[in-house]
This record gives sequence, structure tokens and C-alpha cells, in this order.
Amino acid sequence: MVGDESDEVRMKKYIPLALGIAAFAYYAILSAKQWSWLFVSSDSGDWLICANQWFVPQAYGSPLYILLARLIGLFTDGNGTVVMMTILLSCLPSAITVMLIYLIVKKLTNKEIPAIASSAVLLGCGVFLSQSTILEEYAITICFATLAYWFYINERRKLTALALGLGLAVHIFVLPIAIFWLILEYKRWRLWPKPAGIFILAGVLPYLLIPTLMHVQGTLSLAHLWSYWTGETGAVVGTLSIFDTPVRLLSLASILLMSLGLALVPLWYGLKQKKLVLITIVVVSLWYHLTSLDPASWTFLNFGMPAVVILVGIGLSKLTIKHVYVVAACALALIIVNGFFLNANTLTNENPIATTYYNELMTLPSESIVAATGAYAFGVLYVMSGEDKSFVLLATEEQVRNFPNRDVYYAGPPNKVPAYELLDIPEYTMIHKINRKSTLNDN
Repeated sequence: MVGDESDEVRMKKYIPLALGIAAFAYYAILSAKQWSWLFVSSDSGDWLICANQWFVPQAYGSPLYILLARLIGLFTDGNGTVVMMTILLSCLPSAITVMLIYLIVKKLTNKEIPAIASSAVLLGCGVFLSQSTILEEYAITICFATLAYWFYINERRKLTALALGLGLAVHIFVLPIAIFWLILEYKRWRLWPKPAGIFILAGVLPYLLIPTLMHVQGTLSLAHLWSYWTGETGAVVGTLSIFDTPVRLLSLASILLMSLGLALVPLWYGLKQKKLVLITIVVVSLWYHLTSLDPASWTFLNFGMPAVVILVGIGLSKLTIKHVYVVAACALALIIVNGFFLNANTLTNENPIATTYYNELMTLPSESIVAATGAYAFGVLYVMSGEDKSFVLLATEEQVRNFPNRDVYYAGPPNKVPAYELLDIPEYTMIHKINRKSTLNDN
């Protein structure tokens, strides 16, 4: 009998590992396997070009993600880099997050079934799935933030600060979360000076990579740095029109229903337990989505999803086992439905921007100059580097001067076009030949 109990305990130790493996297989199967990652995130092109060369990325820099991308790029090329970055920097971190949800809920509730159900809820979460299967920085950032909470409830303050710092080094959005987190610890402030130093070292110092890259490219200046870190006009927070608020609230309701289903019921009971750190993470994520002008602000809801699911798990522990099974069954249904409708390849076919770029670029003459501005063009050109085409990737008139006898084509959004004379750019996703101004032929 004792031996049987020991075997049962031993088997339970493998539950989080089994959940992690299942989640990894799920995300890997549903992930985009080629340049089709562009269906949901134009930022992917920036990350890919940074994986291939020391290129200054979009603000605010994401230095740790860039370094990891460069490391992967050393061992892969072309489409192989797309696949490996998606698998290692999105699918794997999200699978680890699913595993951490189980461990956190199990520790907070000391109940097995609600912990498993909570992991299933996150696995079936549609908005989380959308970022777990593409080449993006959200999944690994959220993994670090969730790991920080696991260390936090285990009273490992230095490791908490380290994990939060690593998350900040990937995405700047961790900064407000960390600040509010520290404010909630005001009663124990004497315990946090050393961890705060670790947070700065791990999270702030890596951003020195950006001025370093600017220096290498000869563009470093205080004015350039200031413009780089303050010029994000498309993501202004707190200025959403009051007339747009009902639409944004309706969008939020549909996202939450699609992502959580019946788990919204135990969430209410979880909120009553007043886990302030978790609630703060959720509020910061909701605040950004509900007040930002950025139309893609829904992606930032991902930062709050693990916290929401942990609160769901806490709420489930307060309900009957029948309620837990019903929520788990709904989560299983969402895993199937969202996996079918929200997987990367299905959405790519519905919005084939990358495919359009790829097909049009492949029709251009060899040794053409492609003046590319925008992440779509950068990314697709990077993936095409393994093709039998001799494209030259350029962005400025000065660079075009070095190739006076080649045809020049433009790939990118009209509002970012260099100062060329355009023949026609009626659509975002089209490639067009452009005429050189007379000044371009002077030399």
C-alpha cells in the first residue's frame, strides 16, 4: 500500500512535464513553418533582419530577443531561421508558461485538478495561441514574467528580479508591471534593494545594445536616440477617443469570450481572493488595450492572460469538482476550435500579405535593387536570401547612387516611401518599379 502511494506521488511529479510537452507539441504543430508568419505581425520582419545582421530594430529595441535571434541565425539561414525562431522563441516559452501555470496554481491552492484545468484554459486561450505560434517576442517575455511570479510565491526575490529583468530586456512593457509590482511590496522594501539591482543589470543594461548598434552604423547621436525612444506615435496610450471606447469594449468582450469561455465564471471567484500582484498585471494589460490608439493593442492582453488563468485556477479551487470538470471541458473545446480556426497557417491563407510579396518579388529581374521600407519587405527579402536572386536591400536614395545601372523597385507602405518619383503605389502589398530622380544619375 505504501509502495502504491509512493508510485502515485512519483507519477504526479511528471504532470507539469507532461503538460509542457503536450503544449509544446500543440503549438509546434499549429505554428507557421515558413515566411507565412507575416499574417499577424509585421514586426516579424524586423526580428528576422536582426537575426541576419546587426540592424537597429524598431523601438524600443528588445535587445535580449535580438541577441537570441542572432544566436539562432548563426546556425540557420533563410526559412530555417524562421522555423527555429518560431519554435524556440515562441512555441517553447509558451509551453513552459503552460507548465508554470500548473505549478503556480498547485502551490496556491494545493489542489491537483484545478491546476490541470488552469493549464488547459491557457492552452485553449485564443489570444495566447495567436502569439505562441508565430515569430514574435510576446511569448518569451510572458514566460519570463510568469516565471518571476513562480519565484515570487516561493520567496525567491533575487530570482524574481532576474526573471522580470530578462522579460524587460525582451519587451519594454514589463517595466510598468515591474514598477507596480515593487510598489505593492512597500511594506517589505528593505528586502528589495539587492533584487532591484539585479533587475537593473538584467533588464536595463541590455538596452545599451541599441546605441552600440547605432554607433556601428554611424548614426549615434543624442537627437537620434531621443527620437528613437520617444517617437512611437502609433501607440499613444490614454488618448483613445471616447467615441471609440464602446467598440474597444465590445472587442475586449469578444476576445475574452473566445479565449476563456466558461473560465470567466471562476475568474470572478479568483478576483475575490485579492491577489494584488496578479490583479495589477491584469489591470495594466487591460489599461493599455482600452486606452491605446494602437490598433494592434489586443496583443498586449497576452501579458495579462497567465495572471487571469492563475486567478481562474484559484477560483476553481473554491468551486465543486463538477464545476471544475465543466470548465475543463470548455477549455478542451476551445483547444480544438481555436486550434482549427486560429492556427498560423489558416490565418495566413485568409490574409496572404506575405505570399503576395513573395510572389511579386520572385518575378523581378535578377540583380534588381529593392528599396524596402517596412518590416514586411525586410522580412520577406531576408527569407528570400537563399533563393537564386541577387536582390540588393536598400532604404535611402544615397544607397541607390551606388547602383546607377540597375532597375529600382519599391516594397513597402506608401507613407514610408523614400523621396523617389513613384509611378504608382495603390496598395500596401504591391511591388512597384520606381523612377530615379535626375539627381540619382549625377554620378
